[in-house]
This record gives sequence, structure tokens and C-alpha cells, in this order.
Amino acid sequence: MDHAHAERQLALGSVRLVAPRERLVAAIVGLAALTACSASGGRAGPATTTGAGGAAGSGGARPPSELLPARVRRLANAEYDASVQALLSTQRRPASEPDFPPDLRRDGFTVNAAQRVDAVVIERLADAADTLATEAQENGTLARLAPCAAPADGTSCARTFITTFGAKVYRRPLLEEEVSALLALYAVGADGASYEDGIAHVTRGLLQSAGFLYVTELGSGVARADGTVAMTPYEIAASLAYAVTSAPPDAELAARAASGALADPAEREAQARRLFSTEPRAKDTAVRLVREWLGIDRIDESAKDSLVYPAFEAEKARIVAESRDFVRAVAFESTGTVGELLGARWTVSAGPLALYQRAGNGPTLALPTGSTVLTDRTGILNQVAFLASYALAHESHPIFRGVAIAQRVTCMGLDSPASFNIQVIPPAPDPTVTTRERYDVHVRDSICAGCHDVIDPFGFAFEHYDGMGAYRELDHGKSVDSAVDVSVQRDFDGHYADSNQLAAALAESPRVRECFARFMFRALAGEGDGAATPGEQEFIAAWRATPATAGGNIVETIISIVTNPNFAVRGAP
Repeated sequence: MDHAHAERQLALGSVRLVAPRERLVAAIVGLAALTACSASGGRAGPATTTGAGGAAGSGGARPPSELLPARVRRLANAEYDASVQALLSTQRRPASEPDFPPDLRRDGFTVNAAQRVDAVVIERLADAADTLATEAQENGTLARLAPCAAPADGTSCARTFITTFGAKVYRRPLLEEEVSALLALYAVGADGASYEDGIAHVTRGLLQSAGFLYVTELGSGVARADGTVAMTPYEIAASLAYAVTSAPPDAELAARAASGALADPAEREAQARRLFSTEPRAKDTAVRLVREWLGIDRIDESAKDSLVYPAFEAEKARIVAESRDFVRAVAFESTGTVGELLGARWTVSAGPLALYQRAGNGPTLALPTGSTVLTDRTGILNQVAFLASYALAHESHPIFRGVAIAQRVTCMGLDSPASFNIQVIPPAPDPTVTTRERYDVHVRDSICAGCHDVIDPFGFAFEHYDGMGAYRELDHGKSVDSAVDVSVQRDFDGHYADSNQLAAALAESPRVRECFARFMFRALAGEGDGAATPGEQEFIAAWRATPATAGGNIVETIISIVTNPNFAVRGAP
């Protein structure tokens, strides 16, 4: 390992004491530089090349303009929570607490290269590290991770803990300079106290270090002749682990990294399949990705006007549960396809069934355990989480729903009204007309019609559902009209009586399956550049050629991303 690389890794991972033992506020060396790199899109930093993993990803390399850039990125909140749970066997989810700053989203996804660390985040990370280390000390976790038969030999025991547990935290072996810095931290914590206090202090520092908080995709030297960067074996392992489980590599994946085996796409596929079959966090990650794709994860923090929708708060827990459990049931207990996700005539029993009709003849296929047949709702787009997420606090909003279908389900590009210097003014409330009649004004405007000819049919199809997602026959005392004609030169063009018929058509659409694959690539790429995400076209070309993914299988699509040759390659800065 060259000297420059050693210095960079030391800056990434080392810790130092910046406050008395009673309060470690920020044990991060090099955090400011990493934050600047992350804020600039992750393109800052030294050029890199092959090192220990020189062959990693060399096959199928593309010019830098078509690759994700060499970068570092901060863990998203879900990744932070999953990481501390995996490392310390805790049930706590500090980054999910109300006082923890939310993720900065890009293209709707929480995992991206734009996450920053500001003063508030640093304070919350310090609080979380202190709470987690104290809990681990009190419940015996640290005693298990850092046993020491002879307290007089505490420094030696601490070194063992630092090199073993520290490697799990940093997701790579530690440099000797890093070990020395952490031993100094141990000495401060143990001074006038106990060995256990010193180990707890090291743990606090590790959990606030840049080596833990940031995932690197930098390689280990200078760029290759073709302008590409091969990620190190440990970087490949970390990227794979976070893509599939949102957590650090487990022991087997770390061992594969040490052997250099992860340079082989077939080995990455084997590891991804193993994690999906054995690791519950892999299922959690797939559910999160689908919810973020559709934007229905925002229902978790949503609210409605209690005067208009008094039942919403009472039903909210069931609405959230349905949005998670239904995706999990489709992906892991049924066909696993986007087609079923959009076209299922059933839902999970944990959902808001009081809002749904369930009588009548249902499908004959075997349903996942804990499911119930629906006769009035087709697929996830007709569930309350989607309908309520794309609505106002006091009424439905066909434009919100139409834009969501156009952009995130069908991948149809829409121009922003700002590009036409248009200031959007919602139609004035009018209790004498339906919501559809109010919003129908858009298509009569020559400037607006270009986009609303696409948006409005999608949105109006859902008008039988109010702003909470409950079924209605009347809107302001008038019959609801949900019939639409979709004519956008796509394979789902047609006349539809309502959103159920539209959802059934979308469920059968190859274009929709491809759109899902595109969004999964963008989600795992973490660049947030939408259709301009580097490498997307190359991935889609490979995806189309793979029968297992072309059918729209959720898990197979994720696996196809980590097995793509470019997964282990980055473009030089």
C-alpha cells in the first residue's frame, strides 16, 4: 500500500479525542474534507487504480462518462440503523428517532452521495454513539466482543478488540496508524477508570468516525490507462452488502473480500443470493427500495385534516403496515414480480381492511399467509398508502397521482412548469363541481395541455378514491367520473373505466417492468441524477437480455445490478 493511500485511509478512518472522557462530541478526523466531497457529488478525492483488488471489475469497463464516479458517501439513516444493529446486536434505531435529521433525498431515494454532516447531525451522532456504547457495556455486548482474562493486560486486549471489531466497523482491515490512534483513545477512556470503560470509549469513537460513517468507492492508487478505477475488494464487499442488506459485510462476505473472489460477478451473485435467503435485512432493504420508488414511504410521517378525514389517524398504523407487509409478501412469499405488485387482487390482513370491500369471488391462486382477497382494489397503486401520499390534507389531487404514475411507474419524462415560466396556481375551491371538473381546466390551456394530456388521464382514473384513499361514489354531491383514455404511444394505451383497470394494464406492461429496473438501478447507484445516471443504459441493455430480470422480478433485478461488470468499476475523478 503506497504512502499516499495510507494517509488517505488514515484520514478516512482515524479518530481523536476532542472533548473530555465524559463527553465525546466528534471523534472524526478528515470529516470536513469528506463532507465537502460528498456535498460536491462525491467526485473529489485522489485518483485511484488497482491495488489489492487490481483485477476487480476490469472486464466490461466503460469510459468514465458512462460509469459512476469514484466517490465517498455518508450512510443514509436506514443504513446507519442497520449498521449499528448488525455491529452491536442492538434493537435501537437512533437515526429513526424524531430528533434525528431526515435524509436528503435525491430522485426520491434516501441513499445517495449528497448526504452531509452539519452541526446538528454531529450532535445527534454523538448522542447515539454514547447511548449505544453505554447500552453495549451494560448488557454485556462489549464484554463478549472484547473479553480480557487479565485486566493488567488491558492494552493488549484492547488492541485485539480494535483490530477485530474495528475491521467490522471500517469494513476493511485497519492500518497500524489507525490502531495506534484508537489505542490512544482507549488509554484516555481507561485512565482512572476500568478496562471496560476504555473499550466503551473506543466504541464511541468508532461510531463517530469517518471510517464508519462513510462508504468509499475510491480504489487504491491512480487511474488506469482507460480512465477507470477498480474498487478494492473490501469496497466491493461493502457496496454489495449495503446494496442488499443496508448493513456492513458479514463474516462470509468479508472473507470473500479478503480472498479477492468478489471480482468475479458469479461470486457476487452467489453472495447476494445467500444474503437474500438468510439475512432478514435483505428483505427489509428490498421493501425500502420499492416503497421509496413509489414514494409511499412518506405515508409514515403524513397527516390529514382531522375535520375532513377523522378516521385517518386511527387507520394510519394499518396503512403503514400494509405498505410494508404487502411488498414483502409479493417479493418473498408470492411471484416476486412487479406485475403482481401492481395487479394483485389481494392484500395483507394487517392493512386497513375497514376501508376495503372483500366480499365476492376472488382469485383462485394461492395467497401468501396472512392475506385477504379484495374485489374492489387492484395492486399497490390502489392501496391507501399510495392514494393518501399523493393527495392533499383535505382532498384528492389527481395531478399528484398522475405525475407519480407518469414519472415513477412508466418513466415518461415531464417538463417542469418552471421551464415554461409558468407559476402553478391550483384551481380555486368550488363546492358545486367535482375535483375532476376543477382540474380539467389544464387540458384547455394550450401551454399546459402538452403535459396534462399525459398526466390527467392517469390521475383522473383514481378519482373514486378521496384524499385519504377511501372509496367514494360522489364528490361534492355529484357522481364521480373515473373513465379515462390513455393515449401516450405506449403498450398500456387504452380506455379504462377506473384505476383498477389501469393498474391491471400497467401490471402487464414490459415498459413498466423496465421502468422499475431503471429506478432500482438509480436507487442503488445513489447518484440521484434520474435519467442521466451514469451507466444506466448499459445496465438496462444487460437487464433486457436476462430472462430472470426481464419478467420484472424484484429480487432478480437487484441481483442483476450487483452482478453487472460495472458494479466494481468507477470513473476516475
